[in-house]
Amino acid sequence: MKLFVTGGSGFLGRRLIVRLIQEGHDVAALSRSPQSDAKLKALGATTVRGALADIDAWQDALQGREVVVHAASPIEVWGDWKDFERDIVRASLDLYRAAARQKVRRFIQISSESVLQGDGPLLDVGEAHPYPAEPNSFYGKAKMQVEQGLLSNIAGTECIILRPTFIWGQGGEQLDKVVDKVKSGQFMWIDHGDVVMEMVHVDNVVECVRLALTQGGSGQVYWVTDGRPMPAREFLGALLRARGVEAPDKSMPGSLARPVAAGVEAIWRLLGLKSVPPLSRFQLDFIALPRRYDLGKSQRELGYEPVRTFEQGLAEMQTGARA
Repeated sequence: MKLFVTGGSGFLGRRLIVRLIQEGHDVAALSRSPQSDAKLKALGATTVRGALADIDAWQDALQGREVVVHAASPIEVWGDWKDFERDIVRASLDLYRAAARQKVRRFIQISSESVLQGDGPLLDVGEAHPYPAEPNSFYGKAKMQVEQGLLSNIAGTECIILRPTFIWGQGGEQLDKVVDKVKSGQFMWIDHGDVVMEMVHVDNVVECVRLALTQGGSGQVYWVTDGRPMPAREFLGALLRARGVEAPDKSMPGSLARPVAAGVEAIWRLLGLKSVPPLSRFQLDFIALPRRYDLGKSQRELGYEPVRTFEQGLAEMQTGARA
């Protein structure tokens, strides 16, 4: 199959390209720089130089491609809405429209659980759970608007949305931010780390993308998780130890932390501060928002089952830390 991938030099994209090429697919990947060219070619992909801000300049490269996997997305916890709207909303919808013009058969959008974060706990919810009036982050709001825009404007090219939770594994950059907070003394648990959370190993996301190349219905959204919800302290504590870091025991009640986070955000907005605030609702809910998702639809319609267990992923991280 002839595929096109964005975000190929990122954490998920690298693993995805390797898996797809191993299975015999012809993979072209969007590249923004000579450095990215080198990384992608080393993985075995054909590179297409361009940017999501200027899709018209290179959209001909989508001709003859059967599936586009859109995995590129800046994951930021703070910034101006116009940047999120440009880099996530507009870029994603423009890419889908370009794929439709070039007669691509299927478009796979990598979304995020953050689209639902805003109105309280998310326990045993399926894909049809309503969006909040306003997600607790511009990132979640942008991803939500992408989902809404895609699902309301399907034009010939099939569209499938995969909605992973926190993506983890050896080489995952997002854990670096948690490690930095622990080392700087800025990290504490919420409600003693007892809040249940969902996560997904990068190889399990890759497996779900692989299945979505041919399975699943157009206009459908699918959760992607490890299928093993865990208390935040159990999960993150193990990942931090694999990185040689021990999380502190200090904890704050969620009932106190939430208004503090909202207040800090309000001050930063009021003062127009560009720096990332020390605490935001998005950062807080990573370890404070109870969430557990129903994988039934992904299992039934995609045939999805996790291929990497928590123990296997943790062992890989521990081996990497010793290397």
